[in-house]
Amino acid sequence: MYKFLFLVLALSLSFACEKASSDDDVTPGGTDVVISTGTFINGAHATSGTAKLIKDKDGKKFLLLENFKSDPGPDVRLYLATSLKDDDYTEITKTVTNGNVRLAVPGTAKDSQKFVLVWCEQFTVLFGSAELK
Repeated sequence: MYKFLFLVLALSLSFACEKASSDDDVTPGGTDVVISTGTFINGAHATSGTAKLIKDKDGKKFLLLENFKSDPGPDVRLYLATSLKDDDYTEITKTVTNGNVRLAVPGTAKDSQKFVLVWCEQFTVLFGSAELK
């Protein structure tokens, strides 16, 4: 009985010590299609990195942020918008994370929304943006 418990514990620890799959690799998979790409530019704050809009084999859209970096702020969100304003947009996330990130695009997003905005909702300030082309 103890040998069995020891074996289960040893296997559990070995899996726990393995390197977890990394979120650092957000490159499109073999069946993903890159629809458009843009480079972030500064707004009121330093913002950098690349945004890619992709479609997977099931037709679902995702926004890939590669080497993304933006200053922190209160209530910073990520939008897909038709312009650099926050008047015709789809919210992608309420939590903006630096690094390499893959985010699902809601089905309500419009094809005319070609700008990725890093937007501070609390102060209505554009931190930075990327135009998807």
